[in-house]
Amino acid sequence: MILCLETSAAVSSVALSDGHRHWLRQAATENFQAEHILTLIDELLQEAGAKGADLDVLAVSIGPGRFTGLRIGVAVAQGLAFAWHKKVIAIDSLAVLAQGVYRRYGDEKIVVLMDARKEEVYSQSFVCDGEAMVSQDDLSLHSIAAVTPYSPEWVGAGSGFTQYPLLAKKVNKWYISAADQLPVAEDMIVLAAKAYEEKKEMGPEHVLPNYLRVDVVTTV
Repeated sequence: MILCLETSAAVSSVALSDGHRHWLRQAATENFQAEHILTLIDELLQEAGAKGADLDVLAVSIGPGRFTGLRIGVAVAQGLAFAWHKKVIAIDSLAVLAQGVYRRYGDEKIVVLMDARKEEVYSQSFVCDGEAMVSQDDLSLHSIAAVTPYSPEWVGAGSGFTQYPLLAKKVNKWYISAADQLPVAEDMIVLAAKAYEEKKEMGPEHVLPNYLRVDVVTTV
């Protein structure tokens, strides 16, 4: 059983999976606090008839994204992992967003460009291995002018495309709905399960937010 926490975006979400069934919750407010996340987690466990001790592992989105959200998500995951004697899987928020695009549309080659402000974007590309999105390059931060065109088989997603229309010319097709700009915990399940199979979990003390840049509070 895996518990997933996604707090990098404007609205936080949590998901629980036993490998067959999924339970999902999303915060009703953008101004969430740690207690809101804990309430959502408690609701999921009660609905599933489970306890923290029943979990195999926790998973948390480590960014990039909102500074406060990332800090809260990692802190909650660490606290629960210590209390329940569990390990944690760290997942990049851009991978979660790409997984959501694959789930909704079935595209297998996705480049995510997330607005980082100051005419810069967080960038990473992913290819589906049959079920989970796998990164094809390192997560990077660079100016919108430095984004080079992608070949026609690539599909774009992320807030960078809405914030900077110039980027839309760099890919053949892109998705710009609200859902295609926000990573959600539901899409962490597949990624977390794959990472768990590959034994990529770690002690909670080793999990750190990946701000990638700390001079501004970023948004998605």
